[in-house]
Amino acid sequence: MINLRSKDIIPNLDNVMFHILGCGAIGSSAALQIARMGGFKFMLYDMDKVEVHNIGVSQYRQTHIGQQKVNALREQILEIEPECEVSALNKKVDNSTIMYMTGNDIAVIGFDSMKSRHDSVEAIYKSKIKPKVVIDGRMGAEQYQHTVTKTMTEYLKGWYPDSEGDPEPCTAKATSYCSNLAGSMIANTIRKVETSQPINKSFSFHFPTLMLN
Repeated sequence: MINLRSKDIIPNLDNVMFHILGCGAIGSSAALQIARMGGFKFMLYDMDKVEVHNIGVSQYRQTHIGQQKVNALREQILEIEPECEVSALNKKVDNSTIMYMTGNDIAVIGFDSMKSRHDSVEAIYKSKIKPKVVIDGRMGAEQYQHTVTKTMTEYLKGWYPDSEGDPEPCTAKATSYCSNLAGSMIANTIRKVETSQPINKSFSFHFPTLMLN
């Protein structure tokens, strides 16, 4: 049992379907941490391939360069737990894509653009079966933001267009320590959801000051 050291803290996650929308820095970190704490069922959504610059901030290796991110991430999840059920969808997320909700779902949003985030969350909430929560992790190089919502109206309160996003150059957009924190915060939120503990619906963490707001 790979989660033997944490089984008294984290409940059995076998029946939860985890939807990882965006398999870059945030999504790959979250997915692997979920797998390590006992997550068993995954739906991975991303259209991109692994590139060299992904290695420094995501959970991919040099051997994954050129592979579709969903396939490379699926490979790593199965290395952690070969019995996991992992579906990899290498196509645009829309109303027809989000058709695999089981009624016991948690969605993790990790797309780079705010428009992709908006469109994917909208597709989720238009689906016949809704997830328990949508966890949206947003990161820069030195700041991590996190929201947990249950409706589209609630989600839109914390959403903003790409034009109002981080103006930093591409060489100051991400760090490995921020992406790893993102995965940890998302995994901890899932633990709270599954144990019915109070959830922080919105917060941010600033690395230079080590301030949590």
